[in-house]
Formats: sequence, C-alpha cells, structure tokens
Amino acid sequence: MTRPISLLLSALLFTTILGCASTPTQAQGGRLLGIGNKAIGGGALTWSDEVIYNGWRIQKHAVIGHYRLLDPKGYKVAIGSFENCEEKFYEARRDQAIPELPKHVVIVIHGLGATRNYMQGLADELTEKGNFATVNVGYPSTMGKIEDHSDSLASVIRHLEGVETIDFVAHSMGNIVTRHYLYDLSQLPEDQRPKVKFRRMVMISPPNHGAGMANKWAGNKLAQMFAGEPLNQLAPDLGWPELEKQLVTPDFEFGVLAGGKGDEEGYLASIPGDDDALLSVETMKLAGANDFIQVKGIHQLMAKYKSVRENTLNYLQNGYFHTAETRQPIN
Repeated sequence: MTRPISLLLSALLFTTILGCASTPTQAQGGRLLGIGNKAIGGGALTWSDEVIYNGWRIQKHAVIGHYRLLDPKGYKVAIGSFENCEEKFYEARRDQAIPELPKHVVIVIHGLGATRNYMQGLADELTEKGNFATVNVGYPSTMGKIEDHSDSLASVIRHLEGVETIDFVAHSMGNIVTRHYLYDLSQLPEDQRPKVKFRRMVMISPPNHGAGMANKWAGNKLAQMFAGEPLNQLAPDLGWPELEKQLVTPDFEFGVLAGGKGDEEGYLASIPGDDDALLSVETMKLAGANDFIQVKGIHQLMAKYKSVRENTLNYLQNGYFHTAETRQPIN
C-alpha cells in the first residue's frame, strides 16, 4: 500500500471516530463515508433510532457504536458522534424551518426479527383514518439485549420536543421493549422523567409471559444466530424469570389484541390451547388490560390484517376495541 493511500485511510478512520464528517462538500472524507448518499434500507437491521423528529432520524450502529443523521428521504447528512449529528440536525431545523411536533403522537414499534417497515402500513392507516401523528421506531431487534432497545426507545421519547401525550402500538417483542422502558422510567426520580403523559397502548400478540417456543430454539445455534440474545431472554426456562422482574404493567389504559385459530387446538400441536403459530393465547394476556380481543390470524402477519388495524384504531380513539359494553377486561 502506498503511503498516500495509507494516510488517507488512516485519516478517514480518525474522522469517523471523531465524527467530523458532516456534509457532502466536506472534502474527500465526506464523499467516501457516504455523506449525501441514501442509506440502504434506512438502518433496518443494524441501526437503532435514537432521535425521530418529523422524518429526521439520528441512528446508532449496533456494532460500531457510531451515529448517523438521516433526512426524511433517507439521505445521510452527518456521521460520527451523537453530538455531531445532533448539531447538524439543529442546524437543519433552523435553516429548513422543520415544523414542530404535534402535542400528541402514537409510537409504533415492531417485534423480533422485523423492521419498522413491517409496521408502516399500520402507522399509515392510523394517520389516514384516525388523523394520528405516528412515530415508527426501528431498532436492531436481533442484536443486543432488550434493555438496549429500551434505552433507544427512551432516547426517542426524550427527544420528542413539544409532545405532551403519547400512545403506544407494539407488536410482539415490541411490547416487552415498551414494558421495560416503563420499568426503567419508574426507577428514575420524578424530575428526571420526560414531561409527557401516556394515554393508551395496544399490545398486538405480546409475549407477556415469555415465549414457550423460545425454550426449544434457544439451544439451536442457527436460531440464536438469527434471533440473538432476546431468544434466551424470552425463554421461560432461561432468561425470562430475570427479565420479567424488569417489566411493569402499564398504569394507563391498555388493551391486548391476540391472534389465533379460534378453537381449542390452535395452529401448533406443541402449544397448549389456541395459538397464533408462535404464542399461546393465554401467554399474551396481561392482568390489568381494560379490554381483550382475539382475531383469526398468525403471529407473523398480525399487523397486516385489516381487522387488527381497525381494532387498533378504534381502541386508540375510544379506549375499547368494539364497544364499551362488549369490553373484556383481563383480571
């Protein structure tokens, strides 16, 4: 390797670590680091959202730990440290007159093995039919532990400047991430908690008592490679007893929306009672819910079903899935 090329690569590594590359005109380093290029996949598999503001995102890489700032079209505006990306974001807010956030938002969060794209259709429907502003949170669900994803969710909420009330809509493990966040929040002194109120939450296919199937898969190296540490954390015979100590039941209105076959057998003979091809219906229930509903469907497709989207919207608007008279609280 020639000395000039070696020096150039060393300089690029140094600037990446320090976070000094920020604009496409910032010399050679910015271009080679991809500043001004579109992020492939928007950070679906290895990046966690740390700040979301009207389509702008500051994301953290799950392996390297550095950050990047994406504009609403997914183009990289800055890369490096969080402080550098935050500075460039505030510059964009000033220079581009980015609108302020609404007073109320719905945070939408996916589950294990999925990306935020999985929840986008549901988020769009909440906006189009319910006039809700949605914040669709992405995180590298198969990398890191559930507490890491909880920390990222906390960062997103902490940076929702101007928001006063929040609803949650979560699918599968996204519910556990949210419950862990609520636990972490409960451990903070009052003056360190975000100045927002939580209104309602829809839990779609939540593994509220762990996932029995995870016991079988936890010993499978291939499954562990694809599902990561959360596989062990969700296994009732392994990490779940410890994880459950760090989860709380929401102290605001929430409803549980379960899938299943609608009979006593379910889709899988290995799961007792009715199931959604991954979780038993009983495993999804959580005492304290003010409503419960079951629709026919399998776990992996729940957020795609029309019935799920309609019931989710109805719950956020009214506090029940069908009517106040037909509510099924879980005691």
